[in-house]
Amino acid sequence: MIRRAPVLALAVGLSLLVGTPASQAQTKKPAASTNAAAGKKPTAKQLAEAKRLFEKGAELYGKGSYEQAIEAWEMSYELSKKELILESIANAYERLGQAENAREYLARWREAAPPEEHADLDARLKNLDDRIAREKASKEKAEQDKRDGGGGDAGGGATEGGGIFVPGLVMAGLGAGIAVTGGVLDIVAATRRPDEAAVCGPVGDKQLCRASARSDIETSNRLAIAGDVLLFGGAAVAAVGVVLVVTQSGGKKSDAEPKAAVVPLYLPGGGGVSVVGRF
Repeated sequence: MIRRAPVLALAVGLSLLVGTPASQAQTKKPAASTNAAAGKKPTAKQLAEAKRLFEKGAELYGKGSYEQAIEAWEMSYELSKKELILESIANAYERLGQAENAREYLARWREAAPPEEHADLDARLKNLDDRIAREKASKEKAEQDKRDGGGGDAGGGATEGGGIFVPGLVMAGLGAGIAVTGGVLDIVAATRRPDEAAVCGPVGDKQLCRASARSDIETSNRLAIAGDVLLFGGAAVAAVGVVLVVTQSGGKKSDAEPKAAVVPLYLPGGGGVSVVGRF
């Protein structure tokens, strides 16, 4: 599709503003004339001001100030009623991404444009129609997704509107249970361990214990090791679960700062877990 270059379009528009009625009739033969419909032609003063505004709009357009260019060109059109200015306004609206406004002004220019330009203008109008349809479909889809709750995870994950992140909740509960079990084993180990002062004593440079207490000591050691592993491992799993619940529930993103965590709690003769947080 061959499109008129912006500089050429502006040059033609300027020539229309300053040209005489006779030269305009020889250059273009619009299908409809707003001036003729109104029965009143612009005065020389109005044409001079319209020319100034058109040139100002062209300068603003070249600088990328499309909204200000549209304002200048609309005032120029009101004074001169030169339909070619409508195409310049349509071009500016296209640059702003406002397809509906661009189509409106381009269609108005299509009604007044010479027949040899109709094919190019029809192609541009079709492209704008396709673009408007795509934007409308995208907007409707976004609104539908919003009505449906933002497209939440059907697999039980985080949802909009305050839903709890179930996998994180399960992980936190499981980890807390494991950590509590470890703490209980540590307490049991402490109670099973014989009193060192009663069953052990120094022999030379070594510390020896009674053979009858060896079984209780070994059992206590095994329970203590198992309890420590479960305590630390469970606390770590629970902490991860709590972080997931806090950051993923209610539509929050995973990069949100955690506000709570499960940490090991050491007590005399045993241990446990504690949930700590901040507001």
